[in-house]
Amino acid sequence: MKKIILLAILFTGCHSGHDGFYVNHIEGQYAITDDTLEVRDSTIISHSGFQRIRNGKILSKEYKTKQVFELHPVFEQDHLLLNNTTYQKIK
Repeated sequence: MKKIILLAILFTGCHSGHDGFYVNHIEGQYAITDDTLEVRDSTIISHSGFQRIRNGKILSKEYKTKQVFELHPVFEQDHLLLNNTTYQKIK
């Protein structure tokens, strides 16, 4: 019985309450970027899609995925702040 209670406590403690997907869209002179952060059990996975702009022409979309380890996000209601970039939570 104690093992079941301990597992239940550990399982509920793993969820940060901020789990979900957060998005950001940036358009600049040299690129258009769409970032999605996937927050699960205190792990952040970054999915980025970007299009380079060269000589006024938008090139084909490229993608990157990486796990973020060293960063500590700040959560505020439906927003996440990471490295001076604000992401909006998708509901």
